[in-house]
Amino acid sequence: EVVDWGLERGFYVTLNGHHEDWLKNNYTNPVFRARYDSIWVQIAERFRDKSDKLLFEIINEPKGMTVAQVDDLNARILGIIRETNPTRIVIYGGNEWANAEQLLTAAIPDDDYLIGYYHAYDPWPFSGEGNGTWGTAFDYQQLNNKYQSVKNWSVANNIPIHHSEFGAIHACDFNSRMRIYAHNVERCIVHGFAFSVWDDGGDFGILNRANNTWPEVKDILLHYHEDSPHQITSASIAAPGTNEPATRIEWNNRSTAGNPIVVERAVGVGTPFVQVVELPADATTFLDLTVTTGQTYTYRMYTTRADGTLLHGYPTRVRVAATQQTPFNATPLQIPGQIEMEEYDNGGEGLAYHDNDPNNQAAGFRLGEGVDIGALGNGYLLEYVESGEWIEYTVNVAEAGLYEVTANVASEQANGLFSINFENNNANTNFTVPNTGGWYVFQQEDANNQLELSAGEQVFRLSIINNIPFNVDQLVFSLVSTSTEDVLTADQFSVSPNPTQGELTLRIDRALVSDASTLTLTHPTGQVIRQFSVTDVSTTLQLDDLAAGVYLLRLETEDGSALRRIIVQ
Repeated sequence: EVVDWGLERGFYVTLNGHHEDWLKNNYTNPVFRARYDSIWVQIAERFRDKSDKLLFEIINEPKGMTVAQVDDLNARILGIIRETNPTRIVIYGGNEWANAEQLLTAAIPDDDYLIGYYHAYDPWPFSGEGNGTWGTAFDYQQLNNKYQSVKNWSVANNIPIHHSEFGAIHACDFNSRMRIYAHNVERCIVHGFAFSVWDDGGDFGILNRANNTWPEVKDILLHYHEDSPHQITSASIAAPGTNEPATRIEWNNRSTAGNPIVVERAVGVGTPFVQVVELPADATTFLDLTVTTGQTYTYRMYTTRADGTLLHGYPTRVRVAATQQTPFNATPLQIPGQIEMEEYDNGGEGLAYHDNDPNNQAAGFRLGEGVDIGALGNGYLLEYVESGEWIEYTVNVAEAGLYEVTANVASEQANGLFSINFENNNANTNFTVPNTGGWYVFQQEDANNQLELSAGEQVFRLSIINNIPFNVDQLVFSLVSTSTEDVLTADQFSVSPNPTQGELTLRIDRALVSDASTLTLTHPTGQVIRQFSVTDVSTTLQLDDLAAGVYLLRLETEDGSALRRIIVQ
């Protein structure tokens, strides 16, 4: 019945094996293989006389199966289908998550009616986890490279492509999310790939099922082309010659038809677009002087080809700020050093931070703002975090180099997620918060990777990725090396036990023992506590006179440097 509903409306419909974990996890069992064969015998027979717009896909994302197993499955099920459906299009892919790389390594069945499919959510840390932003020249090139590799394979093997899943979760930076949807659509059109996005009704949702509306992505999917307006940006500014609020929207118009540019605007979030101006065909900017302080605006523009085809640009969103963003206490926070969560920038909602609730629920500090800062002893912490919230900090990085970041976190639940991203070079990393045993039982957690930071004043954003609650007291940035190449390994320099009750044993590769090698023990703020010479491959340090806490031990040698975080209990 459902298939008929689609076909009657002119849709292409794909039937596939989806979530067949009983087969994927037990493929060596002939009973399970026979069961899957039987299913396809029945499907092929029942739908044999349906329209050619009904397509069969052998299996979706066969995670857990080997390349050889998926090759065997593709050949066997294709043979079953061909007994009753000799010319129906059959879609096949590779193993695991059916990425492009798996399609390109899968055996190609000997058949004239095939389409290859693949799924890609590149880059996953952004699209699937909401970390950082997307849209640098490097980001575009990486995505282009993948599309080109699939196109080359398609041409060489004369097999069409269905890029059947891509998307980005709602927790992603909005403007980045619009850019990545648009560029995926453009690359599919340019390369001649059929495409469809993943809409799970949740984090990857496109249709708003609650009210049967189509938010911003739908018009990208239908009306974005290789000659649509792109390189679209928005900014909150002061109107020229006044202190009144304004927004500036800029874009690159790639159309050669010479038709006017129509600019649309939505006020707030989730409201419909309304035309605000029609501009000449060569316009590349729009200054909106009719905005209100503290409000969020979403803009998009479109033009038409000579044949009337709509050429939509992707939306861009901006919040009109009440003030300029400035560092807390007018001074950038220092890196290396400790960043206290309550010392986020001045500027208010939408500029220095975004909080889903306008009130400070924790009511500990900066009570007139929405960031939930609570009191903890003589200090403060970030509480009541929710997915989609973010906070920005202006910092001064004293020295360019590779930095280690740790967070002092607490939670009664596991797997809370947050990220930090630097605007200067899009350096980003994320943190997973464990169950520490209590909301105020704090422990140090390392970021999932080190950061390569440039020197000077810059802004970083802390973003909450999911709705598993946790508290954050502070971040600690430690300089690992001024070089990203000559960082010593654990085999060359190790410390134990760590944590320590006071006695710490150092083991250093013999080749590094020289008069030119030094050891420096510092507080995370950078304050030097002690310095040592490296005289032997094994050295014992007595640290029992130090207060319990985290310290940093740096080894500098002619062959490189290394930083070890020491916990004194």
